[in-house]
Amino acid sequence: MNNAQSLKEKVVKGSVIVLVMTLLGSFFAYLIRILYSRTLTIEDYGLFYAVLAMFGIATAYIDLGFGYSMVYLLPKYLKVKDYAKAWNIFIHGLVIPAIMSVVVATILAISAPFLAKNYFKIAGSENLIYIFCIYIVTSTVLNTLSQIYTGLQKPKYYSSITVSKWLLIFVFSQLFFLFKFSNVIYYAIAWALAHIATTIIFLYLLYLHHPFLTGNKIILEGKTLKLIWVFAFPALIESVMYSFVILTDTFFLTLFRGVREVGIYNIIYPIASISMMLLNPLNGLILPLVSHLMEGEKDKLTYLVEKVLEITPFIGVYFALFIVMFPSSVVGLIFGSKWLGLVEFPLTIIALGVIGLLMSIILGTILIGTGRIRERLKIFAFVGIFHVIFNAIFIWKMGVLGVAITNSLVGLSLSILFARIIRGIIPFEA
Repeated sequence: MNNAQSLKEKVVKGSVIVLVMTLLGSFFAYLIRILYSRTLTIEDYGLFYAVLAMFGIATAYIDLGFGYSMVYLLPKYLKVKDYAKAWNIFIHGLVIPAIMSVVVATILAISAPFLAKNYFKIAGSENLIYIFCIYIVTSTVLNTLSQIYTGLQKPKYYSSITVSKWLLIFVFSQLFFLFKFSNVIYYAIAWALAHIATTIIFLYLLYLHHPFLTGNKIILEGKTLKLIWVFAFPALIESVMYSFVILTDTFFLTLFRGVREVGIYNIIYPIASISMMLLNPLNGLILPLVSHLMEGEKDKLTYLVEKVLEITPFIGVYFALFIVMFPSSVVGLIFGSKWLGLVEFPLTIIALGVIGLLMSIILGTILIGTGRIRERLKIFAFVGIFHVIFNAIFIWKMGVLGVAITNSLVGLSLSILFARIIRGIIPFEA
């Protein structure tokens, strides 16, 4: 077996593992939402995801792009068996984000009474913030562990982290529900406990199965930090742009419309984005294939792109039309009857808009595979700025419906811009 064939088999095998694990993790994530939507009031459900979204925005910046640097640098040092350098790359990638997470958690904990009164506008919501401060620290460590397993090229491990996390959240939440502790506080505790447990498990596995790494001396030095930062900065900028495009929805809904509409949004989006959930793992298959075929196999690459662009819209349209035709049935079956009458119209709008978002994700992945990372970042920056402006205006005026409209426009804009760049690299028939 030649090296090229061996590499292809390794990529395909690893991608299939990630695909299966991601789908399994998404299944447990949906079960969690179903449990919460059926056992919490609309306001409490919205409050939970409003607080979680605030911490999600913070998490996007805490990493500082170090995760990307680890994934990029670790394989290089592992290949030449410089395990001491690889270990210290990991330590720097762990310590700095961990310190940042503690700083951010402290700031949020101090600000909790103010945020509860003036942002969430729900008495007692500061207690939820305190609990999620534990979550954000452990989540940061867990993300770093995922990055080192990615750098070690251990798909079973890094994909298992996601599955384990969601499974444990569901198990702890279900236990609290069975013992009559089904409220936002205990569900937040379930998230904190699940992240603590998952972190401990995978730290132990790292020390158990990778002594060639963990047995090295820890050396914190400015030279290593500078090396990591060189590769981290572009990833940090992309995280900022990503947060502008993806994470501002709940922020503006909470600020302008209140947690009730956050609850409604967190019902319609999970339903509308089912096709994205199912196809998202395919990015892990497409990215290495595009990168590989760029090296002298443009005909095969053109064929791949054309097939992807044939199948993806079909699947997106199929799911969207099903939701548009039966919105009440879908919502009632999955999340319960109390949401009926609140979500149907914005659900139909965002279901159609998700087609564009789905295409933009696939096209963005193809663009990365061609090496046009800088162009992709510029597009994200351009669209992200306009998204924030229009999102704020539309949400202020129309609430959840405004989110549906802006997300639809963003998906369409990204798809058109990505496709134009790709067509200049890969001649394909749309």
